[in-house]
Amino acid sequence: MSLKYALLGLLSESPKYGYEIKQQFESSLGNVWSVSYGQLYPTLRRLSEVGWVTKKTAPGKKAAEKNIYSITEKGKRRLDEWLLRPLRSNYRVKDEFTLKFLFFDKIPKEKVLDYLRSQQKKIIMQKENFQRTLVAIGEEINFFLQAIIRKGIIHLEAENQWLEEVINDLEATTGTP
Repeated sequence: MSLKYALLGLLSESPKYGYEIKQQFESSLGNVWSVSYGQLYPTLRRLSEVGWVTKKTAPGKKAAEKNIYSITEKGKRRLDEWLLRPLRSNYRVKDEFTLKFLFFDKIPKEKVLDYLRSQQKKIIMQKENFQRTLVAIGEEINFFLQAIIRKGIIHLEAENQWLEEVINDLEATTGTP
């Protein structure tokens, strides 16, 4: 994923200063992707250099000034092009758990089972949290963000089902109850 397009998408809603961008990024995309200030500001600077955003300095509440970022027409065109560009691949699993799973044959199966059960509990808790969030915010957020939360719930349900199958298969091969 490209941070620059996420930032253009957020700025297409309204001009924002850095702290606002990070807060909105975390609240709307935090479950999908996180961003640090060390990534945010250099990316905003690069977007400004290529003319996709503008930066305007305004007085802050305290002595410090704030930089307010706005998307330009060129930035809007780039965002529209990106939104309509076909994806290069349809499915990729790229997370730390999947990488660890690949090497679980290096540790005793009992430890793997303990880890998988712990992971399963986290998955269930996260799914329940998503469900509570969806109920709590209801119609307050736009359709597409609601759909992303529902997608997250479905993915977590599938992950839980897969973990259940793996745990059962491992228990069958080790005789663990």
